[in-house]
Amino acid sequence: MANEQNLRPCEYKFTQEDSKKGAKRSAEVRRAKKTMSQLATMMLNAEINGNTKEQIKNMCSGMADEDVTVAAAMMAGQIKSAMRGDSRAFNAVTTLVEKQEEKDERELEKEERAKSAKWTIPITDITSDFVDIYRTVHETFEGEIDVHEIISKGGRGSIKSNFWSNLAYETIRQDNQAHVVYTRRYKTDLRSSVYNQFMKTVIRYDDLENWKFRKSPMCAIYQPTGQMVMFVGADKPISLKSFNVPFGYVKMLIHEECDEMAGVEQMDNIEDTFLRSDTPALDIKIFTPPKSKNNFMNQYVEECKTKPHTRICHSYYYNVPVKWLGERFFERAEDFKVRKPLFYRNNYLGEVTGTGGGIFDNVEERTISDIEIANMPFYYYGLDFGFVHPQTFEVSYYDDETDTLYCVDERFSKKCKNSTFARKIKKFMPFEIIADSAKPDSIAEMQEWGFHVIGAKKRWGSGKGRDYCWEWLQQTTKIVVDPERCPHLAHELNTLEHEQLADGSFSDAYPTLGEDCVMALIYGLNRVIMESRRNNGLYDDEVDDEEEYDDYEDDI
Repeated sequence: MANEQNLRPCEYKFTQEDSKKGAKRSAEVRRAKKTMSQLATMMLNAEINGNTKEQIKNMCSGMADEDVTVAAAMMAGQIKSAMRGDSRAFNAVTTLVEKQEEKDERELEKEERAKSAKWTIPITDITSDFVDIYRTVHETFEGEIDVHEIISKGGRGSIKSNFWSNLAYETIRQDNQAHVVYTRRYKTDLRSSVYNQFMKTVIRYDDLENWKFRKSPMCAIYQPTGQMVMFVGADKPISLKSFNVPFGYVKMLIHEECDEMAGVEQMDNIEDTFLRSDTPALDIKIFTPPKSKNNFMNQYVEECKTKPHTRICHSYYYNVPVKWLGERFFERAEDFKVRKPLFYRNNYLGEVTGTGGGIFDNVEERTISDIEIANMPFYYYGLDFGFVHPQTFEVSYYDDETDTLYCVDERFSKKCKNSTFARKIKKFMPFEIIADSAKPDSIAEMQEWGFHVIGAKKRWGSGKGRDYCWEWLQQTTKIVVDPERCPHLAHELNTLEHEQLADGSFSDAYPTLGEDCVMALIYGLNRVIMESRRNNGLYDDEVDDEEEYDDYEDDI
């Protein structure tokens, strides 16, 4: 058994005087170690004379006298032992040689970096919109100008993300102490956007063998030096506070799609976390301007026009070579330029076009004749469950050749049980109905009664499926609604507005109340809208399959 006496607490108290003595002794030990190290270095580098010197020079012809040192003699002894079959001596020599070769390679790479041109992105990869800002970046990093922040805005297809991905790669290759951090508001959006974009950049430079891409934590490591490009979500601010790079400093902090952030303050907090060094570093904010002038980033740009340490860059798709984007992209842009000039100016030119709260400017309210309806080959059926909120059912037809949506029938009830509402839409029982997937119990009931009802896929497109659906309705050439056949939908399309704020301006968020008929219309068109967005390359199927949620809303 253990001696219980050994468990008695120590009665000795560690005093301040003891602490001083310990610190003094520690300093003495450090000085002694330093002295010993210096002496050892001096002795190893000391020249030797006599027979030993001649023997060493005979082993290595052409060796200068000053190179015949104590260290050389020790190495000669190891080599002689290895030649006699001493395996430990052989291993010691080969290990030393390998370490020296690695050191020489690092020094050579460092010299090559120093000698290499500072401007490494091929001019063929930069459009005219980025020439001045590229020069600004280099002048900042060289300490010639004092710039802390760059705002990079522009319309769709203006290669903003591609340009900054190239610069991130260049920064890592030119400064072996530099790291790069990418942020987006939500971590789930990183992989399908900036992570893949940077990987494509590395592949394009035929440098993939030197990089290691990790998904958890999400980063890209430049293996020759250990430098990192990190991809960080801003939705967990607590985890950011303890962040530290393994060495060096963060030279570029890139906020992708920064208009999705909670506000400028959120990005300021992130900047305080990552940009701690006095070394010239840049805070980059990239976004496509929302149409509403009230959006915080649109307002922030106006504020920054007079800031001495901020530069603003605006890029356009029409300055990009056709082969980079494809002819189809330019054809669609020109089509929108004619059909929907406001949409074209906002989405393709990056202009702020919103001046009021109205959502739909493409609604045509008129009678749809029986002959027109008879010529429609098929319909889409959408169902939005509700009780306190209305329960709605919408029937529509989409003509993809003319990009025109026809709204031809509806059912609308308040405080109506599913069983009662089911009788109102009984004639549509044979057809596929896409419903609010947040109500699986209601869907199951409808299926039990013989209806072919399925749930809509919601948070596709990096979780922005709802916004994408509203945008799709806005982008169609025309929404034709018959006020007699669809009175409630007609009312919503004509009266729904963005929320008006206290200062009289309007939010750019879409309504979440009073939009029951519009949501039923969206559910019915679920596949059509997703396919359209997919064809336009606006979301990643693989990521969407992994990140699907059914949480648009919780109707009571």
